[in-house]
Amino acid sequence: MQTIKVVLFDLDDTLVHFDDYWKASLMETIRRHPATKSFDPDVLFERLWEMNQVYEKLYHRQEISLRDFRNLRLIRALAGLNVEIDEHVADDFNALHQHISRHYMKANPELLQMLTRLRQTYALGVVTNGTSGWQRQKIEALGIQPLFSEEAVIISEEVGSEKPAPEIFREALARFRVRPEEAVFVGDSWENDVKGPMRIGMKAIWYNKKNETPPDGTKPYGIIENIFELEQYV
Repeated sequence: MQTIKVVLFDLDDTLVHFDDYWKASLMETIRRHPATKSFDPDVLFERLWEMNQVYEKLYHRQEISLRDFRNLRLIRALAGLNVEIDEHVADDFNALHQHISRHYMKANPELLQMLTRLRQTYALGVVTNGTSGWQRQKIEALGIQPLFSEEAVIISEEVGSEKPAPEIFREALARFRVRPEEAVFVGDSWENDVKGPMRIGMKAIWYNKKNETPPDGTKPYGIIENIFELEQYV
């Protein structure tokens, strides 16, 4: 049996969870931003959530960029309320949302303890789609930054490729100087975090917290419903 040397994690909805901060921080942003503060936060949030479902699918199919995903859901939500804004206003809204979100993210002592245990045996890394500053701020807010060196955090904006493209996974392997079969990837996205790494020979553990049926015949190294089940596989 080949030895696992590196455990790589997705960030969003794997180590940090949108449900923990997204709605509360977005509602606060709606209340504070000049373009949205005149609206009932509950009404605008519902429209934003509807648009989120539409554009999230396009983003996961790589038909739009991450910036477009964030901007278009707000632009379209406000258009439904007869208000027009441009991308500069949407960028400003999303920047404020990121700033506010940091105050809603909380460190999880149990997660920190598990990662500390894993680090005694394996090298640890993060491979995430997103912008450099924002993704690193999330890691800092979670309190797990000491466990990941700067080089161990691979962010799509910094390396010029996004999951599930093979280039971003190969970059991670190169940084840790390991072969694909010596690395296991843990994440919640079937396409990005399971099929993506498996295409280049890495092991993958699907963080299936919604207990969904696998969408195709791909067989990952493991399936977990709770992040703390990970230690059963490594």
